[in-house]
Amino acid sequence: MASLISLLIAGSLARLGAAQQAGWVTGQVNTTMCQWPGPRAAVIRDTVYIDGGYLWWNPGMSDGTYGPLIQDGNPLGIVYLLNFSTPFNTTPSFNLTTVFETKSKGAGGSEANNIGPLYYDGGMLANDYEWFTYGGLLSITDAYPPPPDNAVAEYQAYAYGPPKQFGEGYVLEYLPSGMTRYVTDGGAVSVPSENLGFYFGGLRSSTFGEIYYDPGEANITLNADTLSETLIELDMSIQTKPVWNNDTLPSFVPGRANAEVVWIPVSKQGLLVAIGGVIFPAYANVNQTDNEAQTAQSQEQSPKFMSTVAVYDIATGVWYEQDTWGGGPGQTTLGCTVVASAEDGSSHNIYWYGGFDGLDQTGAYSDDVWVLSVPSFMWIKVSSGTPSHGRAGHKCVKPYPDQMFVIGGYPSLAGESLSCLEGNIIQIFNLNTLDWVETYDPNVWSNYSVPAMIYEKIGGTGTGSATMTAPSPGVSSNATLNGLFLQPYNMSKITTWYPYQASGTSATPRPTLPPSAVPKPSSTPSFLAPVLGVILGLVFITCLVVAVMLYRRRKYLSMNGPATRSDNGTVDPQRSMLDWLWRIPPDAKAPTVTTDETPNSPYDEDNPYMPPAAAEIGGGQVYEMMDTSGPQELHDTGFIPVAFPTSRSTPAGGLTSSPSVASHTSTTSTISHMTGRHSSNPAVSPVARSPDAPSPNSPEKGRIVSGISNLSETDRGHLRGISETSGVSVENPVPADTAISPVSPPAAGGAEGRDYINARPGGEGTFGELGGNGSGSPTATNRRSNFSEELDR
Repeated sequence: MASLISLLIAGSLARLGAAQQAGWVTGQVNTTMCQWPGPRAAVIRDTVYIDGGYLWWNPGMSDGTYGPLIQDGNPLGIVYLLNFSTPFNTTPSFNLTTVFETKSKGAGGSEANNIGPLYYDGGMLANDYEWFTYGGLLSITDAYPPPPDNAVAEYQAYAYGPPKQFGEGYVLEYLPSGMTRYVTDGGAVSVPSENLGFYFGGLRSSTFGEIYYDPGEANITLNADTLSETLIELDMSIQTKPVWNNDTLPSFVPGRANAEVVWIPVSKQGLLVAIGGVIFPAYANVNQTDNEAQTAQSQEQSPKFMSTVAVYDIATGVWYEQDTWGGGPGQTTLGCTVVASAEDGSSHNIYWYGGFDGLDQTGAYSDDVWVLSVPSFMWIKVSSGTPSHGRAGHKCVKPYPDQMFVIGGYPSLAGESLSCLEGNIIQIFNLNTLDWVETYDPNVWSNYSVPAMIYEKIGGTGTGSATMTAPSPGVSSNATLNGLFLQPYNMSKITTWYPYQASGTSATPRPTLPPSAVPKPSSTPSFLAPVLGVILGLVFITCLVVAVMLYRRRKYLSMNGPATRSDNGTVDPQRSMLDWLWRIPPDAKAPTVTTDETPNSPYDEDNPYMPPAAAEIGGGQVYEMMDTSGPQELHDTGFIPVAFPTSRSTPAGGLTSSPSVASHTSTTSTISHMTGRHSSNPAVSPVARSPDAPSPNSPEKGRIVSGISNLSETDRGHLRGISETSGVSVENPVPADTAISPVSPPAAGGAEGRDYINARPGGEGTFGELGGNGSGSPTATNRRSNFSEELDR
């Protein structure tokens, strides 16, 4: 196979307005699709892609009338997309032009020329990720050279297979040696679950060379008027590496023009069934008519394509011929088909709609719906239409199990001028109720149920259980073929893409469009609205979370503020402790106030151990045993013990210090030197008036001689709080039996940690040592540990 040309056509993803591209006339204000002969179509997931064909437009004029029909030639190589999530109706007042999206095959939106020119007919083969176009007819033109004889276009919609650099768009592909694109009017079918596509029969030139649409008498050798007897197979299992095969049909399976080929989900890889088609179609001749000999041959041979159908087993590559019974539509071509299988797989019903006999293009076209039910191979007419509503050259797709879309086509050529399709460019047929409906709603659908008109003839019910699992006893059949229908297909291979989420569309009956050859795409990307919605939603959620966190933090702080007395005179110990820890500045740790009711030795700087300390909740109520002995710290000092009350309230203005055991609410003070005879003992911080202090009537009345200098205002207030609580002042001398709690000062020059937990004596990170020199005495860079407890010393 020739190598892939890595030519992603720039601008192919631009979304354009589905409208007439050229030929706008003076006074024209809008346009609608009139008829669409010979398009090719395929479904990828939730979208049907329609390419080629000669689309005729009906121009709407400013005075409310319609001008002559216009065929713009599709200079941009536009591909039309109909997404199954788009609701619409088929009434004549609804302009179905509005439901189509378009993609141009021209680079940057320019003319498609020989890269993606307009083909009439041909096939489109697809899986769930990409599609290929094959065959069809080009118009003769001098504007650009035609594509090479082995060139085909590929559209990659989604990536699959091995990881690769992927970009949605068109790629120009080459066929392998010995194959050409010079074939048209064949029957195309796609099998996404097997990554396969097939193109059956069709027409070619007598020389196997170039073919063109309506080449004229002067170029008769370029006319496709000879039957092709081939089956083209495309294997799409590996993206970017398609495999093409060209097989010759067996002699008992003659070629034909415009047959319909369907895939039946039975056997290992499924079966293909070729239905209808004709030989010597009138439209294949340059003069659009057959001679008497051709007409006679066609009338003899073509009806057999309905009374005997060709069946192909994909897994084995074997062809079968199978007779049908029950009548049938007779000689018909340019119709369309879909397949609907019973829930239990006991029957598979092939719906055929429209077409004509291929001989008289001015005669009545079919508007009937027929069903060929297999494996009984019985024809059943399920709907009779009207000739004026009939069409040919259209395509059928199935958006849901119970619905069939009929897209495009053209009416009978009777009359002196072209006419538009009766109804609209799209028609909808309900496969369950066997009725034509005018409205498509993606939210309204159901699974396929075999209609009573069918199961009454083949047996069973709406869910299946058909009793006719082979042709009628009077109809010849092949036992091997019958056995293939009894082999179930692995249905897990089939991916289901429905249901579809309904999207909004314009309901304007006839929208006014700008009179330009190619409508410009919107400058606002279609994805902008959902992206903005997601971003704004995330911003809102983020703000909401932050607000909740701030609220909870504020509430937590309010609950954990300064400890206050509750109704019963207590506070929450945990909250008070946390409050105390966080409120102490990291560089100002207070010396611990301790007492020892039964000390072993006087408490002075020569004692390296601190008395055991028990934590006290600041501001709480404390109960202590009454002191029964004088503290040894006052031995030979001349001070008189002071009796402190057992409880006190918290004064306004901040935390206070309790003179009880191990109070941790005192603030840091700077102790410089002692006045009087206590200057030699820095471990004692007397708060009572010294005997040498001035009398209350002296000029220094009102000042407490504490022997402490350079105290901060906070320390002074703290000491005043103790004095006021205990009743010690100049006016209220210390009672003789009152004990005084000493204050433990920090080591000189001691480094301060962030909190008590982080205080590391000796720099070793261990608690209980006062110095880093191993001597037990504090060094210049360490302070006494607040966690040192040596009860046995």
